[in-house]
Amino acid sequence: MSRRTALASSFAGAAALALSACARGTMSLPAPSDVLSLFNDNPSWAPGFEDAGRELRTAAGYRLAPRAVPNVSNYQQIVRMSAQTDSSADLIKWWNGYRLRDVARAGILADVTPAWDEAERRGWCDDPTLRASFTSDGRQYGVPLYKSYYAVFYSKPLFARLGLEVPTTWQEFLHIVDAAHARRITPIASGGATTWESSIWFQQLLNGLDHQFYLDLTAGKRSYTDARCREAMGLWSDLYRRGAFSSPDVSASDLPGRFAQGRTAMYLYGTWNTGAFLDAGVKDADLGAFLLPPPPGGNRSVLVESGVLAVSAHAHKRGAALKAARSWLDPSVQKAWTGFLRDTSADPSVVPDVGAVRDVVAQVRDERPSQAVRYWEASPPVLIEGNVQDLSAFMIDPTAARAAQTLQSMQRRAEKEWKAWKS
Repeated sequence: MSRRTALASSFAGAAALALSACARGTMSLPAPSDVLSLFNDNPSWAPGFEDAGRELRTAAGYRLAPRAVPNVSNYQQIVRMSAQTDSSADLIKWWNGYRLRDVARAGILADVTPAWDEAERRGWCDDPTLRASFTSDGRQYGVPLYKSYYAVFYSKPLFARLGLEVPTTWQEFLHIVDAAHARRITPIASGGATTWESSIWFQQLLNGLDHQFYLDLTAGKRSYTDARCREAMGLWSDLYRRGAFSSPDVSASDLPGRFAQGRTAMYLYGTWNTGAFLDAGVKDADLGAFLLPPPPGGNRSVLVESGVLAVSAHAHKRGAALKAARSWLDPSVQKAWTGFLRDTSADPSVVPDVGAVRDVVAQVRDERPSQAVRYWEASPPVLIEGNVQDLSAFMIDPTAARAAQTLQSMQRRAEKEWKAWKS
């Protein structure tokens, strides 16, 4: 038995145990008559789903019963296995891009193209780039659960204390890094030595340098050993040399406290994490956010993450779930949902009353940057997950030699996995 087969067997066994446990309880049982069950991987979002569900009941006649599996790996396995049985939930939280195409090709999700058509007719969402990331073989298999921008969170009190302003150029950004470092303050919190977060700065620097190259690379049309990738890794190494980053094993859960204590100046992350700062006691007035200026010669562009609200192809209440999907982007539902999440909606008219999020939305509206799907969803899953491990290793040893080895490894994997995906 190969190592890959052995790992797959162990994961399948763990998922089978988890699924059987769910089936013994209420996880996969049909919901009451006016309720739709919703599989997701975030237990802390239950109140938000319930808030949105109350508005959804008015709009579509059904409320939501969230059923969460907090371990992401187990969650993905459970969804894949339950979709082949009568144990599937009505609605499923998933990821867009290639991760959505992966399960759509397996027949796990229902076609919700009419929901997108209706949203566009009503003016709830008119974003061709976003719609494309929900598409497989010309049809859409989910609606946007949220739309997050990757922005730099920063501590307004700390910036004021150091006499710093929001940067508009790369050189101004480097000045902030150097000023914070000189005062023994961590300029940028950046974890990811063992997680998907290792892709955050790679995607940011590469997309900022050359938006079209980023699109071509993630579509399998360019090489990881091309000059643009080497330039991005060089910028990343230079930031490490300047002392820009925290230890790579820093946890996102520790950051609100570090911000409140004035120990960290900035943090590049999805705006969906805004609520974590506010819930941990960082004041709305003290938290700011801005789009990172591009490196010299680059272009204004922003990475976008959008969760998926999908309908199970074998839902207990498929018709009702499809009706709910058509109403999910209704502004009344979105206001309740984003009010809880404190993040942006796919409907640009719905913005929560949170200063940092409003700052980012205003900057996007004024500058109209090009938008790209974040790296985690932008290429076949097996390729991305392997490359994330390589990027994690680079963060532990961010040298020029390691950068070259990292890109070579990523390209070898790309050649193999793109061939597998296309076959």
